[in-house]
Amino acid sequence: MQTTAKSILVFCLGISLAGCASLDITSPDYERNKTYDFTDKEKDKLYVAINDWLSQSSNTQEVDVEFTDKEAGKISAKIINQGVSCGPLEDFYLTADWTFDVKDGAYRVRVDPLHVDTDARRKMTSLNEDCGKKVLGQVYRTMTGLEKHIVNYESF
Repeated sequence: MQTTAKSILVFCLGISLAGCASLDITSPDYERNKTYDFTDKEKDKLYVAINDWLSQSSNTQEVDVEFTDKEAGKISAKIINQGVSCGPLEDFYLTADWTFDVKDGAYRVRVDPLHVDTDARRKMTSLNEDCGKKVLGQVYRTMTGLEKHIVNYESF
């Protein structure tokens, strides 16, 4: 009888662990890179609009602009978004390095490596697949917010 109970326990534990497969969010598979074309917008104006978005974003996100070079059309920033609840993570923070390359009529944004911190700011390097999808959803929402800001930017 004890052997059967142990076998059932081991079997159930195996099934539950298989359901919690981890997904490494710092892998290159989770880097995001997208180019936006705005043929009617000059490099300088796109550069200013991205900087404006970064400064306005600091009202709702933690933004640390690390490097800017207007002449070269380069901006680097670290953006921390507070995410949604995800399984055992009641509140998590998504930290990503954002790089912007700006030229006449277009800009490219690259978001890489992603890090997730819990409320206690303990760094996590993997999440289950559902949580990974929620994290990437947050990145897409932030990228979409930037694109909308560029489209509607007043000084164009």
